[in-house]
Amino acid sequence: MKKVVFLIVALFLMGCSHKNIVNNKSFAEICNTEEAICKRNYSVLAEEVEKFNTAGGAFILVNLENDEVLNSASISILESFDYNKDFSYTPNNIMKLLKKDRLATTSQFIQDYTSFIKSAGKKELEELRGNVTNGAAKKINIEGISIYGLTATDYKLDNPDDIVTTFLGHFIYQGQEYALITFLDAPKGIKSTYNFNSAGWNVTELARKIVESVILNTNLNAPSPN
Repeated sequence: MKKVVFLIVALFLMGCSHKNIVNNKSFAEICNTEEAICKRNYSVLAEEVEKFNTAGGAFILVNLENDEVLNSASISILESFDYNKDFSYTPNNIMKLLKKDRLATTSQFIQDYTSFIKSAGKKELEELRGNVTNGAAKKINIEGISIYGLTATDYKLDNPDDIVTTFLGHFIYQGQEYALITFLDAPKGIKSTYNFNSAGWNVTELARKIVESVILNTNLNAPSPN
């Protein structure tokens, strides 16, 4: 079931009462998978936006088998604004990986990534895996799950005093492959991140929780052994 909704008072209908989210102006979502996954992911996004005191955030989860968007969401302080469609930027590391030379949205980046990953060579996959096991994206690493990706931390084009952070990658669980992009607008350093605010400290945490949501739902729906 596909739903695209903008809400002036975000997330109350899902029972999320996060203070920072209530003050935001818009919420956009697509849900083409089980409602339980979507609701958990919306709550996770709300929590991370509040935790890192951001101007907003977003994610997109894609089925790599058919490139269908399974779940996406955006939370913003701007009215009728969807980061996944309305915010174009230039995350340097991702631009290099995908060989892009112009502004793009998270929706465009994940579309390009799904095409890229299907033709990626062994070296490229090893580098993406290494980013997760030993590099800047290691906060998303989950034992026993094959997760690949990279992070980007970039100054905002319209406000160089603030940054935006991005994780882009894919993971494999029980034979199913998923692509994922997560994004936070102007995250702040907090005590648990030692006041660092780069991507490896925040947007990777958001990505990890979305991966965990998929794993949890898959396990709950697995057939019971006889």
